[in-house]
Amino acid sequence: MSIATRAVRGTAYILASSYANMAMGIVYGIIMARLLDPDDFGVFALAMFFFTLIDLRGKLGLDYAFIHRHPTTDSLVTTHWGLQVGASMVALILVTLAAAVVSRLDYPEATVPIMIALAAIMIVEAAGATARAALEKELAFSRSTVVVTGSLLLSYLAAIGLATSGYSYWALVGQVAVNAAAGGVGFWWAYHRLGRRPSIRFSFNRDIARWMLRFGATLAVGAVATVILLQFDNFLVGAFVGAAALGYYAMAYKVAQWPTGLVTHVVSRASLPTYAKLQNDQVRLSKAFELSLWLILTVATPLALAIFVSAPDFLILLFGEKWLPSAILLRFLIVYSVLRPLLDDTGALFTAIGKPRRITSVLVAQAVALIVVATPLTLAFDAVGTAAGVGVAFVVGISLTYRFVSQTIAIDLKRLFLPPTIAAIGSVVTYFALAGLIEMNALPILARVVVKGGIAVGTFAVLVLLFERNTLLDRVGYIWRLLRSGAA
Repeated sequence: MSIATRAVRGTAYILASSYANMAMGIVYGIIMARLLDPDDFGVFALAMFFFTLIDLRGKLGLDYAFIHRHPTTDSLVTTHWGLQVGASMVALILVTLAAAVVSRLDYPEATVPIMIALAAIMIVEAAGATARAALEKELAFSRSTVVVTGSLLLSYLAAIGLATSGYSYWALVGQVAVNAAAGGVGFWWAYHRLGRRPSIRFSFNRDIARWMLRFGATLAVGAVATVILLQFDNFLVGAFVGAAALGYYAMAYKVAQWPTGLVTHVVSRASLPTYAKLQNDQVRLSKAFELSLWLILTVATPLALAIFVSAPDFLILLFGEKWLPSAILLRFLIVYSVLRPLLDDTGALFTAIGKPRRITSVLVAQAVALIVVATPLTLAFDAVGTAAGVGVAFVVGISLTYRFVSQTIAIDLKRLFLPPTIAAIGSVVTYFALAGLIEMNALPILARVVVKGGIAVGTFAVLVLLFERNTLLDRVGYIWRLLRSGAA
């Protein structure tokens, strides 16, 4: 089976799994939002910030090094596993030490024990990380996605049970714990079923370990920048506005990631190993990247538009009126959510072709922009200012990263970006024009969400067909042929 076919079929498996995971996540989020208070989500988000900032394993780039290196030997597998688990143990020690400092600051009392619990749970997750990376390196997404979906289902059920029993924010911690444990067991089972049986004898290869750490070192600064980029806004809101405000912000951010989560998971998991296998073939690499970019813009944009225009009604329908303060934040953050998978895809590209320093440059620039811009905006405008600062950081990242892309592969960015951008603007203008003529708020709330979202999505689809009908049909046909016939 060709690499193109395996990649597209793998993407199809991930897409199916992502839809299932998103559906479960939506139901889970609705239930938990109705069982818990905004403060519970806020405390958990603040503890997650401190843990993620200190977590060592997530900053070493070990999975990227593992996927980049060929072939997959027993020594590579066991060395990767040893580094993963060892780094997680060191992280637990560092988090415990940092907790002593955090406990002296004016943060909710539960912040410290949640930090330590998360660090301990990540040791369990690390034990299964090698098997997951190995499965995805072989493009065996049909197996890894089953484990991901099954683990999430178990963890969601466990968390709902804990929340129902009155465990508040510990229910959120329980979800992370069950997901890590079930995933670790499941990934190794799936890897064994694939026919890969690394030697029972543990053999830690120092040369491989040094190479992996050197490879990851180029990503380490970027990893720290990523933590700042994805978590510093939580810190700003939690530290300067309050736990309840952080709860509203975290909920808006989570909902905003629904379109992003769907597309990012599909693209990042399938594109990295695909780009790695095509890194010496510039023509096919350019074609693969262009197809990924097109998928992101075509799938994520209309979903984001639907949520943007219906944000207040959407939140009330799903979570209840107590979450209405999240609406204005959601409208800011959903716009940026389309930019996130674009950055993730270029990150996969640069990692796969062995140029991770470009990722680091982009992430550092974004992190600096977020700190410099979002901090004063938060002090002046509370959580809305934080959301505005996040937007500035993403614009900086997009501008810089696609300048690097144009220097790396032959691609017409204007031709790819212009039609969906015009279609998105046209969708929003059309919606607000119709909203001024039709009293949609008189409809029942479910009907309001459906009608408003339908206007945005329908207008976007019509405009995209108008601007690039032939391209759309050609690419859909290409993907369909790969899925059906296994052609190269």
